[in-house]
Amino acid sequence: MDHILRRIPHDFPLSERPYKEIADRIGVNEEDIVGGLESLKRTGTVRRVAAALYHRRASYTHNVMVVWKVEEQDIERVGETMASFSEVSHCYERDTGGFWDYTIYTMIHGKSMENCMDVIKRISESTGVKDYEFFLSKREFKKTSLSVENE
Repeated sequence: MDHILRRIPHDFPLSERPYKEIADRIGVNEEDIVGGLESLKRTGTVRRVAAALYHRRASYTHNVMVVWKVEEQDIERVGETMASFSEVSHCYERDTGGFWDYTIYTMIHGKSMENCMDVIKRISESTGVKDYEFFLSKREFKKTSLSVENE
């Protein structure tokens, strides 16, 4: 089934029937593409097929990583709440490494620094988590999605 992933383009067709367009391009039936993806989803190889938003191109030019100190018993609840904010693109629980107490990491995107700070404030108020630190992005060296073509 992995061969199906290799044949799906990174520039997914913007059409009414993108899977048919892909199938026609590679010489298989549309049902083969859809069925293959459904099978990969059932096995857990693929979680979802979705559009990738390039934040900067969509005028979300500011971003900030926020680390949150969340007690172990609250991680599930707080993590789900933080992840529900549309401005949050990444929300992870991470090991503290034994040298600090921040357990949840979020990446927040906004159209201004004030917008980002407002989101941090709203997340803090919504979750009750007051102990956090934030780090502003200075420069981007690399940003890519994992690609099976590179294997």
